[in-house]
Amino acid sequence: MSRSELPGPTGSSMTEPGGVLAAEDVPCSPCVAQLHSPAEELAALRAAVEHEPDPLVTLTHLLHLCRDEHPVLWEQAGNPATQATVTQMLEPLRALARSRPATAALDPATRRGLVDSLQPVGAVAPVVVARELAQFLDDHYGQFFADSFRRRSPYQPGVGDPIPLGGPDVRTVMDMQPTAPPWRLANRLDETRHVRLAGGWATQFRVVFDYSLVETATELITTETIVATCHPNRGLTEFTLPDDPSQPAFPVQPAHLDAQRAHLDRLVRDAVRAGASIVVLPELCVTEALAHDLQNWVKRDDGPQILVAGSYHHADGSPPRRRNTALAWIRGHDRPLIHDKHSPAEQPIREDIQPQGWPEVRVYVTAEGWHLVLAICRDLLNPQAVHTLAEIGANVVLVPAMSESLAPFTGQVAHLVGSAQAFVAVANNPADWAGNGAPPPHRAARALFGHPGLGQQTRQVTSPDTAPGIATLHVRSGQLRWIGTDCETSPAHRNSVVDDMPPWATRLAATLRPYLPNEMPSGGSSSCAPLPCWCCSRRDRPVLRCCSHNALPICTTIPDVSCSPAASRILATAGRWRPPCGRPAKRSA
Repeated sequence: MSRSELPGPTGSSMTEPGGVLAAEDVPCSPCVAQLHSPAEELAALRAAVEHEPDPLVTLTHLLHLCRDEHPVLWEQAGNPATQATVTQMLEPLRALARSRPATAALDPATRRGLVDSLQPVGAVAPVVVARELAQFLDDHYGQFFADSFRRRSPYQPGVGDPIPLGGPDVRTVMDMQPTAPPWRLANRLDETRHVRLAGGWATQFRVVFDYSLVETATELITTETIVATCHPNRGLTEFTLPDDPSQPAFPVQPAHLDAQRAHLDRLVRDAVRAGASIVVLPELCVTEALAHDLQNWVKRDDGPQILVAGSYHHADGSPPRRRNTALAWIRGHDRPLIHDKHSPAEQPIREDIQPQGWPEVRVYVTAEGWHLVLAICRDLLNPQAVHTLAEIGANVVLVPAMSESLAPFTGQVAHLVGSAQAFVAVANNPADWAGNGAPPPHRAARALFGHPGLGQQTRQVTSPDTAPGIATLHVRSGQLRWIGTDCETSPAHRNSVVDDMPPWATRLAATLRPYLPNEMPSGGSSSCAPLPCWCCSRRDRPVLRCCSHNALPICTTIPDVSCSPAASRILATAGRWRPPCGRPAKRSA
């Protein structure tokens, strides 16, 4: 467009006297380079497809066309006549694919079939054909995409590069009806079930897909998985904080390290005894040395599979940079998973850290397709960060937090659940934010969980007091539970029932907990985890009696543990056992 084509006064002259072009007639310089014509873009795409044996790269080329001509694609994608024409066009290619087994590379005949299909036919735009070809590649070669991404690990996509999608079907690990997966909704047409193009978020966050856990983090989420968050501290007085809250705070750490170490060991032990395979500790509840010492838990046979060892303040690098770093330990993996907080706290504590200008978000991909991501507290209050997590398909998000309220996190966590059917665990600490603990106390929720089977997608866990404890989420049932450390009123009773219990018995209790009555009998404490006090066989069926470990145990009987195959397997190798619980157990009839 020249300036003379812009609106102007009526009767304005097109040329200056003498026939010389006026300044208004000089064409404007383009703001961006001129794009190729649709015909040139289609020719370039056909040439790229013809010589590319990698189906993932070919799929990426096709999705680029879908992205560039997205409006045309939306107009024609739902037309029945157009769909019938495209289906008929691709039938020779589908017949060719059915006649031979799928391999990790496109053979010349298949590439030629793809090129022959990429041409306009009547009123059908080439982008509609490209979309169907992308779906064809995803259906027939999607099984090889994970290996292709894994060969590139650690893989850092740029804008327009492919990223892996396609996590496990959550219906296989839970009893409830899940939220609709994004690919079943009115999603973008420039992606497939297994691949999405990276967007502008790749310029805001340095996203890295890491496949180093493929061999070790197996069965990350199953029907028997229990996620636990541990909460060791009652109030802010248990931390080293500046006297003036307006002053920058660094480093923030527990004031009494020996006591904190004992608290954490006890809480992790109780979480494992409650059946947890994933344990999350809160933000700033450890020091760097203590976080590394906690690795010993994943080395134990009775330890968790994953332990997020909270986060800690430290300074490293040259020149030194102040950081808030979270560590996670994986069983069988020697190196920790690391995440640096990129959104420092401002209220009620001014956190004096120096985040990187291009913060890294590392996605740990498992063999089953889980995308494990760590975040720290206020990272989840950054809308751009949450958008990035949703775009990269983060479906297991573990978050140490230190916040006076978890209410602002509920919407962000719900967004992750709805976008990627994610399981999210936020471990908050401490319980009392009144400063010195004087009334009225300001008690924060202890934990926040996101679960695709929950009606509102998120749920907070509160506690009746500020005592330390653990919160658990059972993946299969969505059941939440708070277990306070003051649940046992008698130390002698606690030692006899809990400490003398063999590991198989605690695993059995955790496995069968979803099948127990929702409420304990009268006199029992619903906040106390039931433990097995006696098991035997009756008519060739294993029987378990569970007791709440109060001063006066109240038992309930599970008549048939065949409701849980995992429980049956445990009992098959455990035999018969009766702990010294202080009261005789009568054999069932």
